[in-house]
Amino acid sequence: MSRFLRQATDAGTIAPRSAAPEARSARGASLARALGATGMIVLTVLLLWLLTDESFRVTEADVRFEGLQYVDEASVRAHLVGLERSPNVFRIRASEIVADLQGLPQVKAAYATVTVPAAVSVLVEERQPVFAWRDGEAAWLVDREGTLFAPAPGHAAAAEDPVAGDEVAGTDPSGPADEVAEADAVAEAGQIAWADPALVDLPVVEDERLVAEPPGIGSQLPLIDLLVMRQLLALTPELLGSRAEELQLRVDQHDGYVLQSDRGWQAIFGHYTPTVQPPDVVPRQVQCLVWLLASEERQLERVRLAVSEEACGTFTRFGKQG
Repeated sequence: MSRFLRQATDAGTIAPRSAAPEARSARGASLARALGATGMIVLTVLLLWLLTDESFRVTEADVRFEGLQYVDEASVRAHLVGLERSPNVFRIRASEIVADLQGLPQVKAAYATVTVPAAVSVLVEERQPVFAWRDGEAAWLVDREGTLFAPAPGHAAAAEDPVAGDEVAGTDPSGPADEVAEADAVAEAGQIAWADPALVDLPVVEDERLVAEPPGIGSQLPLIDLLVMRQLLALTPELLGSRAEELQLRVDQHDGYVLQSDRGWQAIFGHYTPTVQPPDVVPRQVQCLVWLLASEERQLERVRLAVSEEACGTFTRFGKQG
């Protein structure tokens, strides 16, 4: 009988017994819990540091404004709730700042940016004036929507108060005679002596009508008045073909809207209502005035623009009836 030896291979070996799966899972869970607890502690410490460290507190000096022209910065700061307490930068919401600022009559839109460690940048888009409205007591800047959004800066006082008129115009009653005379002339004419050079060419409406309640900041002009004022204030001597150098617009109880020239003539446009004489009549009235000025300006004293299909109205010449 013959015997042979079988060669040993890997298939004939037996691997040692490994650790049970349950043990490996328990050790992994313990490690995860330890890491999670450590992470929570680190995050808590980090959060406490971010919310309490003085370097993240926003002071008054850290809040910067851009675009302010007609509203005082102190008033804007006072309007922002909570910033006076130097809050933590992470507690400030840009959306809340914007909402607060849009409550100001002068502000059309606002944009805010909050950055760490402690800075707030605010861009304010203010309403822009298209004309000034004055009622004898005060003068207001008016935007294209008819909102009286800010007092007209530096307007002259009434003629009966020459001292106040001199002060507003920036002159001294004891100063040069020509400066005093100029300030008196401005006050006597009832014009506005603008302190802001950007407003020098801004047209002015003198409203002499009686009102039950004086207007205030944020008040709105009636839509009919706004439509009429914007059309009439757009008129210039060049557009009318007039030799005048200056036109002034006023409105009173008796005649309604009146355009006065420095050549002495007056054009009475009258009162406007939604039905009897709506604002869309103004272009026809202007056409009639242009036609009359072309032939009668040298002698024209007063014209009443009562436009109809057959006529433009009536007028008088200096020294005689027309």
